[in-house]
Amino acid sequence: PVVASMCIGPEGDMKGVSCGECAVRMAKAGAHVVGVNCHFDPFVSLEALKLMKEAMDAQKIKVHMICQPLAFHTPDAKRQGFIDLPEFPFALEPRICTRWDMHKYAREAYDLGVRYIGGCCGFEPYHVRAMAEELEAERGRPLPDSCE
Repeated sequence: PVVASMCIGPEGDMKGVSCGECAVRMAKAGAHVVGVNCHFDPFVSLEALKLMKEAMDAQKIKVHMICQPLAFHTPDAKRQGFIDLPEFPFALEPRICTRWDMHKYAREAYDLGVRYIGGCCGFEPYHVRAMAEELEAERGRPLPDSCE
């Protein structure tokens, strides 16, 4: 399978191509999975994925979706994402997402239809654990104890 993922937010790419059009183009080029990665936080990334899903649904394109956001809050990031923030790259700690943010992200991503739910820069083991905890029932098996 081909997975195609872009570092874009809801504003689209650097050339002005919308998120939806990017998704459609990737799927029509043969990608089995399309989505976004890096540069933006979980919730900004999900906004981009909603636009991608709407465009693909409008064209009756059926592919899986992937989301691998940053673990930093970036609601004020512009088109290039966190690299344009004044804190980048050495002072991002105050923007770190909590485990509760990750529970919410995992649930919203799953409810949107995303089945490859991951993370990129800034993700720590406790973030991954929080996502797995949130989706434990959907995974169909219990998680091991945290100390295992």
